[in-house]
Amino acid sequence: MSQALQINDLFWTLQGEGRWAGHRALFVRLPFCNYDCPWCDTEYNSYTSWSEGDFLNFASKEMSRFAVLTGGEPLAHKDITRIIELLKSKGFYIACETNGSFSPPEGIDFITVSPKPYSKQKHEPYFIDPDIRQQASEFKYVVDKNFDFSILERHKSEELKAEYSLSPEFNEMPENIEKIMTYIQENPQWHLSLQTHKWINIP
Repeated sequence: MSQALQINDLFWTLQGEGRWAGHRALFVRLPFCNYDCPWCDTEYNSYTSWSEGDFLNFASKEMSRFAVLTGGEPLAHKDITRIIELLKSKGFYIACETNGSFSPPEGIDFITVSPKPYSKQKHEPYFIDPDIRQQASEFKYVVDKNFDFSILERHKSEELKAEYSLSPEFNEMPENIEKIMTYIQENPQWHLSLQTHKWINIP
């Protein structure tokens, strides 16, 4: 049975950061979030209702079959499972960026876990759900002026085939890059991830 889908934004662009930077992608931004990050660049508390047919038609507009689920917090949304099913019916490879506080549903091919300290639900800072920690393809931390690099020590003993990246908070870019560069000198398993979409002014 067809259902209305709550979608904050739906658009085609290039993935701007992380493992898939530069790839043509369908972005599916879902509304609402359980965190309240002070530098968040998304107005995520509103949505438009899409029919499944309109959603599939939009998803089929271009040749690429790469989709990015984002938010808000996409894994908290009630429509996430159905959206994954619809995208898979069209042959999409699905990436997802999440704060890591929820277990992932089946069907996501690449999971970027980006833990944050700003939980509305009183999670401990940088909480990661145990299930999603084991399934993560990439861990990405946003480095802002208050970032404590000691939180990264928990990844040193992991035997996961995941990528590890540090992204400088955009509003204080030079200072944050300098801190990241210093850390990477001693911890080369981590790499710098820039939000290239902001540099070239695309969504």
